[in-house]
Amino acid sequence: ETPTETPTTDSPTDAPTDAPCIQPSRGCSPSNGQLGLPNADLCQAACAFSADCNFFSFVPNPLSPGNFLCLRCAASENQDYDQCLDGGGAPNGQCVGGPETCPGEPPEPLPAELLTSATTAAAEFCARGPDDFDWSTPNANNEPPLPFAGSDEEDLLGWALALFAITREWQDGVHDDDVAFQAALGPAADTSAAAILDNCGEAPCGYGAALVSNVRSFLLLYDANASRAFADDAKRRALFDEHSIFLADDGYFDEASVDAISNIYATLPTRLMEQGVLGAGTQFCTATCQEAFRCDDDTSQGRILVVTKTSFNVHRRRLGEMPENVFRKTTTGPTWPGTPMADNMMSVFRHETAHQFDRTMNPRQQELRTSIAGRCIVDENWLRAGLLVKEGSNAYFKAHHQEIVAGNIGNQYIYSTSTQLEVARY
Repeated sequence: ETPTETPTTDSPTDAPTDAPCIQPSRGCSPSNGQLGLPNADLCQAACAFSADCNFFSFVPNPLSPGNFLCLRCAASENQDYDQCLDGGGAPNGQCVGGPETCPGEPPEPLPAELLTSATTAAAEFCARGPDDFDWSTPNANNEPPLPFAGSDEEDLLGWALALFAITREWQDGVHDDDVAFQAALGPAADTSAAAILDNCGEAPCGYGAALVSNVRSFLLLYDANASRAFADDAKRRALFDEHSIFLADDGYFDEASVDAISNIYATLPTRLMEQGVLGAGTQFCTATCQEAFRCDDDTSQGRILVVTKTSFNVHRRRLGEMPENVFRKTTTGPTWPGTPMADNMMSVFRHETAHQFDRTMNPRQQELRTSIAGRCIVDENWLRAGLLVKEGSNAYFKAHHQEIVAGNIGNQYIYSTSTQLEVARY
């Protein structure tokens, strides 16, 4: 296994940009995280949509050759990135950057305008579909003004990006004192609900998948329930209303999979749910399947789905597709009475959910976790002795303390407590 952090594979870029004010850049220090976007024009739009971004830089991803990161920054070039500089320390043209809007272009949209336009665009798209709606010509067919003019795919991704940015800022309280924005919330929610009622399912390569998912996110935050956000999906509606889990998977998981996922949270203690899974002051936890939003090599839609403070990502695999032995190299396992092979989809959900438990740990528990790693010598000292990693379980857990609870509690204890306790006896 590998540490389960945010994936670093982003989408390939085209020619940098046609915008006149975007020039070779040295890089900047992001104030609002990194995004994987396909080109610099969308990166500039992402900056314009963010209240705390005044300058952006579009740079090669050092961990994923051939892919790029969008940095949204409060200040202009205030950090030198090696991948942006030549041997003499001058910009090498591999990175570009500029202000959030170029001179002569429309000013940054006001938050209320951005919210209204993004949700109206979603409703129009759902009502008419991509074939009957002209996204490339501003104001054609009475659609809202576009953030920029581009291909149909770029425009849909732009609206998804706009709704992503404004919803995150709303949850963070950025617009609490904005009277116009507060007044726009109710009508925007009604517009979003109408979009869902149009059964607006969209395949990833139609580039409407992220937009529809972000409409659901916005409605979940506004309504604090899933009655309208998942009016078209009883299983995901129940998962949210009963356990506060938003499954952002573009409808990938089948009903049996969603039922099994729900069962994980039905069995967790209240403390682990309230202080762990929901422990960052958020209304709900977002469980994404970014691969379900992937179009060929373009992963950009999957990177603009999470508006909550707690989230995790899972693999594109349904219930029953891959059995696995989570007690490998122990004295018990699938042959132990009552302990069948685990299911990989469930193991991944349990593992990622258990990562959220770390935020419940007090300093004493954190010290104990570190001391356990220090006392272990061989793989068999760990309950999860049989990790399928080249370095073996002991070296892996020593190097990645953040995987100890997820790997041992998530993969084993939540799956079969009795079997893990039997392992611990030997």
